[in-house]
Amino acid sequence: MFFGDQLMGEKVKKKLKSCGSEVKIFPLAKIANPKMVEIGNNSMIDDYTFINGGLGVKIGKYVHMAIFSCIIGGGEIVIEDYCVIGYGTIIITGTDNYRGGKRMSTALPEEQRNIERGSIVIEQDAFIGAKVVIHPNVTIGEGAIIGSNSLVLKDLEPWTIYAGNPCKIIGKRPRINENDIL
Repeated sequence: MFFGDQLMGEKVKKKLKSCGSEVKIFPLAKIANPKMVEIGNNSMIDDYTFINGGLGVKIGKYVHMAIFSCIIGGGEIVIEDYCVIGYGTIIITGTDNYRGGKRMSTALPEEQRNIERGSIVIEQDAFIGAKVVIHPNVTIGEGAIIGSNSLVLKDLEPWTIYAGNPCKIIGKRPRINENDIL
């Protein structure tokens, strides 16, 4: 057994800030800084998923993070109930920038860098397709759908379908007519 496996799979549950019932964390999923991560009931984190707890990660109930998806950047994120984060999606909650003549290598000490950490909100019933990239400081509206390989740089409207790089509106979707699951 090696130290890193304590941050992987079911073993990480006891290190989380909170963990609901019936949560499934597959054996090869990894959560760094787990004391900043909350996961709601019946959510599922697939193998090869990576989550950096950063300033705070709150995952609602019945959320599915598909294989090879990740939350990185050290900022904060809220993923509300019934959301899907598709295969290979990258959610960036913080990044380096060049302002002030700073360097942009994450291998450098923080005083050499200009780190901007932000927040992301993915509202209830949103569906994020495969290989989407989401940048910091956006809200994805309730029930929004983002097509595969899209780039999200700004807030997205509720109950709207987006696709492209950067993503654009391509349609509307109906509101959910099912009752919430307790």
